[in-house]
Formats: sequence, structure tokens, C-alpha cells
Amino acid sequence: MRIVVTGGAGFIGSHVVDAYINLGHEVVVVDDLSAGKRENVNPLARLEIADVSSSAFVDLLGELRPDIVNHHAAQTSVRNSVADPLDDCRRNILGTLNLLEGARRAGVGKVIYISSGGAIYGEPETLPCPEDNPIAADSPYGISKHTPEHYLGLYRRLHGLSFTTLRYGNVYGPRQDPYGEAGVVAIF
Repeated sequence: MRIVVTGGAGFIGSHVVDAYINLGHEVVVVDDLSAGKRENVNPLARLEIADVSSSAFVDLLGELRPDIVNHHAAQTSVRNSVADPLDDCRRNILGTLNLLEGARRAGVGKVIYISSGGAIYGEPETLPCPEDNPIAADSPYGISKHTPEHYLGLYRRLHGLSFTTLRYGNVYGPRQDPYGEAGVVAIF
């Protein structure tokens, strides 16, 4: 299969790329390198430097016609989302909507969307937090990661686009930025 991984030069996305390549898939990484690092990209993957909110990205999806798009590209800082909610919205909501429209036009079979395992819930009512806990985002980041889930459902109903949403929580490991917001786990 041909698989596009947005944010594939980042911490989590680069590991997803490695797994797909190990399974024998053709992988194209799309990353603007604003947070990702070129050295994280598996040498067997093709790297395209692009912003998922751009029209050039939609054109690229049309050229590639991938079977799957695994969408990891995002603005991931709660602090930055509070400081600049418009940028957070552009990158996380409009970028994902642009991806969905590009996927629809390109005939993509499935989109795998990476949401948030914590920020969309706010302060959970019970611990551990169950998946059906009420959504109560308390930051622009939480809102910007949850909103695309609604667009995914809409694109499935209107256009038959298949999707899976993953809500990762507190991920850590190799290639993680120890100085980022979630870096405290990596430091220990």
C-alpha cells in the first residue's frame, strides 16, 4: 500500500513510518519540519516538505493517490495554543479539514487521525479516564484536536471516507524532545 504520514518527521510519526516500512509499505512523509527533524525520517521513505493547510498539499495528495493518510501533523503545545489560538486553529482544525478535502478528491481509502488522549477531556470526572468521559476541553489545543473528529464523521456520512481516530496519552520514548511540554517523562 501507499501510505502518507503527515508529521512523519516528528517524534511519534517517525516511529509510525518505521513500522509501515518494516511491513513493506511505500511511505511518503509530509512534514513542514517546523517541529519534526529530517534525521528522524526513515531513509526508505520519501520526504515531501509541505504544510498540510496549503493548497500544494491537496495537489500532492492528488498526485500521490495514497491508500491511507495517517495524520500526525499538528501544533501540539497547550501553552502555544493559549498564546496564539488562531495559529492553533489554522494548523489543527483548518489543516485537518484541508487534508480531508484533499483525501476526498484523491480517493483516499482511509484517514487515521491522531487526536489527544487528555486535552479534549479537561479535568476527568473519574480516574482512570474512560473513553466515554464527557468532552470538556479547557484549552484551544483541546478544542482544536477534538473538532476534526466531528469533520471526520461528517466526511464519512457525506463522502464515505473511512477513518480511525486514535487518542494517545502521555507517549514517551526515543526521538522525543526532552525540552517540550511533555518532556518531563523523558527527563526521568
